[in-house]
Amino acid sequence: MNYPENLKIGDTIGICAPSCGIIKPEKIVKLKLAEKQLQEFGYKIIETESVRKESKGRSSTAKKRAEEFMELYTNPDVKLIIFATGGDFLCEMLDYL
Repeated sequence: MNYPENLKIGDTIGICAPSCGIIKPEKIVKLKLAEKQLQEFGYKIIETESVRKESKGRSSTAKKRAEEFMELYTNPDVKLIIFATGGDFLCEMLDYL
């Protein structure tokens, strides 16, 4: 079994929205605060383009969401990927992974 390494100060965390994005002002404030706290702990943040977008419960097309996830997944600097929100429409992007 392969175990990932623990995060270290200076590592990069990727944030994507494989289902819904964040557009409500109060949730954007929380996202910004979370990103700020992670940066204060010493981590770098990469946020994909669709994180702050939403239309009909989706941050973007299934293909675009899959592409953004794969950009983070294949980036050797990204040590952790977290999802901004959602999950209801995650399965729509599976064909594009």
